[in-house]
Amino acid sequence: MPRMRNEDLVFQLANLVREHPDFEALHKPTLNSYCFRCVPNDLVDRQEEPEVQALLDVLNEEIVQAVQHDGFAAVMTIRVQSRAAILVSLCSRRSLAEEVDATFEAIARWGRLLNKKLSVRYEMTPDLEEQLCLSESHSSPTEVSAT
Repeated sequence: MPRMRNEDLVFQLANLVREHPDFEALHKPTLNSYCFRCVPNDLVDRQEEPEVQALLDVLNEEIVQAVQHDGFAAVMTIRVQSRAAILVSLCSRRSLAEEVDATFEAIARWGRLLNKKLSVRYEMTPDLEEQLCLSESHSSPTEVSAT
């Protein structure tokens, strides 16, 4: 695939974000970067709730950490109106269209995986948590005998 101008790559990323149901754009594309946020479709209607806002902040921060760990250095965390968001910087003359696709694919994949993990934690009610703690503290030790 031929090399593209940074502006074209940023618009390519913006289109990927716009087409994905679990992401929202936070501004218009610029020459070298694009900022967006993972908001899983099942949380869109509740994103103004303080608990959900906190969950989304953690989700976006963990997505960036995971993607950076995978080697995508152009992905960073940024705060937009006090909310954690994802910033992708495309200021390298070596950037290729398939790199943009791979970067967004990694972000979306980690978004799905981490959303599942965080949703389980978020859905833990105090009653359920108390029951789990009680059952763990009252479990009997298992004896192991060697024969």
